[in-house]
Amino acid sequence: MTVFSLTRLPALLLAGGLGLSMPLLAETLANPYRILTESELASQQVQIDLFWQKQVQQGSFKGGANIPLHYAYVIPPNAKASIVILNGRTESVLKYQEMYFELARQGYAVFSYDHRGQGLSGRLNPDPHLGHVEDFQDYVQDTGLFMAKFTDLMPGPKLLLAHSMGGAIASVYLGQAPTQFIAAAMSAPMHAPNAEVLFSEKDGCYLAAAVRWTCEDCYAGFVSQPYQAGSFVGNIYTQSEIRYRRFREQYQQQPKIQLGGPSWQWLSQACAIADDMPRIAKNIQTPVLILQAGKDAAVVPAPQDAFCQAIGSYCHGGKVVKLAGARHEFFIEADPYRIPALTAVLDFFQQKLSQSD
Repeated sequence: MTVFSLTRLPALLLAGGLGLSMPLLAETLANPYRILTESELASQQVQIDLFWQKQVQQGSFKGGANIPLHYAYVIPPNAKASIVILNGRTESVLKYQEMYFELARQGYAVFSYDHRGQGLSGRLNPDPHLGHVEDFQDYVQDTGLFMAKFTDLMPGPKLLLAHSMGGAIASVYLGQAPTQFIAAAMSAPMHAPNAEVLFSEKDGCYLAAAVRWTCEDCYAGFVSQPYQAGSFVGNIYTQSEIRYRRFREQYQQQPKIQLGGPSWQWLSQACAIADDMPRIAKNIQTPVLILQAGKDAAVVPAPQDAFCQAIGSYCHGGKVVKLAGARHEFFIEADPYRIPALTAVLDFFQQKLSQSD
C-alpha cells in the first residue's frame, strides 16, 4: 500500500514521488494540471455553468429492460482520448460538472450516464428515494449498452474512471471486456460495502441475505431513509465545505436526482458481488490504478488491497495508492486530497496514452 500524507508531501515533491510542484506553498498544493482549487471554484462557477449549458450534450438511451438512462458527454476540439465515468451510488452526471470542465480542459472527451434507479435515469420502485436494483449484473449490462451506443463517438483511446459503486461495476465490466479500455482508475471502489449494522461491516450482509426475501424493497438497516440534506458537520464524504455545499444545493434545485438509502435487495446484491471479487479479479487484463481514502467510512478499504493483489501485474505500481486523511469522495474533497488524487489519475492516464502511441 502506498500512503500519501500531507506531512510527507515536501519530501515527495523533492523526490518527484507525486510529480507535483508547490509554487504557492503558503496557500495550497500546486498542481501541474491546474486543477481548480477551492478558492478558485467560486470565481469559475459561471464558466462551469456556461460550459455545461453550451458544450455538454445530454439525453436518454435505453438500458436493460428498456429502463431509460440519462447520459451526458462533451467532446472538446482535438480530444486526445475519451474518459468514461462510472459514478457512485446516489450520484448523477450533474454532480460531476466540475470534473467534466476540468477533464475537457485537459483535452479529454468525457462520457457518463446515470445508473438505473438514480440520478435522472428511470426509477425501479414507486418510492423514488429508494436505492434499488434487482440484480447487480443489470448495472454491468447497462455499461455494455452505453459503450455499444457511444463507442463510435469516442475519439482516441478509451480510459475508464470509476468511483465507489462505479468501481465495483467497472471491475466486473473490465473482466468481461478486457481490451476495451487501455487503463482504468478507481476512486474508493466498492469492492465491499460498509454494511455495518451491529458489530462489523459484514453484519449487514448477513442480515440482508435473510431479510430480502420478506421485504426486498424496504430500506435496509435501521437508519436508512429517504433523501435528507445532511449538514456539512459530521458528513463522512468530504472535508471541502464549498464542494459539499454545492452538491447539496444542486440536489435541492433538482429534486429528481435525490436518492436516499438502499433497499435490502440492493445491499444483498452489493454483498454478493463483493464475495465474488476474487473470481472477478482473475479476469482483469486492464492496467488499474486504485485510490484508497485513509478515512473512508462508506466502503471497506481492505478489500481494495486484496483486489489489487489479486489482479497482480495489472494493479498499477503493485499497490493501492492511499491518501492518508482523505474521506470517501475524492472528486469533491478538499484540495490537499483532491489535487494529489486527480494528479495521480492524470499522470497514470498520460503514461498509458504515451505507451499506446
